[in-house]
Amino acid sequence: MANSTVHEFQIGKSKAQHGLIIGTVCVAMGLAIMLFAGEGMPDRYWIGALVMVLGAGVGFHGWRTNRPAGVHLRIDQNGVYFREWGLTAPWPAIEDVYQAGSRMLPFVTLKIGEPQQFLDSLDQAEARGLRRNRLWKQPELRIPYNAVEASRDELLAAIEAGMKEYGRSPAA
Repeated sequence: MANSTVHEFQIGKSKAQHGLIIGTVCVAMGLAIMLFAGEGMPDRYWIGALVMVLGAGVGFHGWRTNRPAGVHLRIDQNGVYFREWGLTAPWPAIEDVYQAGSRMLPFVTLKIGEPQQFLDSLDQAEARGLRRNRLWKQPELRIPYNAVEASRDELLAAIEAGMKEYGRSPAA
């Protein structure tokens, strides 16, 4: 373990860019509704304003998502830390890593060998937060492909290398 390897990944820019694009389109649509809908749509000002507010909210969320400093995903001797989980999954708890999800929502998935033991090892706040987290589907911890600025193959290779070096070998 003297040659310990650390892989660090930053937040994915595509996630924030999509939010900014969608927000801009919504604001433009709202403005178009207000200006060009005509008398055929009596509530055009309210509807346009609502669409603009929605667009501004989506755009703000995209901008805010793009701002966090620091590492978003870290793979080191302690395990796999992912900011959206709010914790580190230790190597002994990770049984396998694989691709899962659908074409529209693909994930790199860590299978936890003993989920209840893993939850019991966390402090109460971490366990409560994880149970409410959309990326925890017992016994799996998920990392969305677009969450970090790396390809799916880079992510899988880094996690598999960590499993070989510090924990179990990934299942075939």
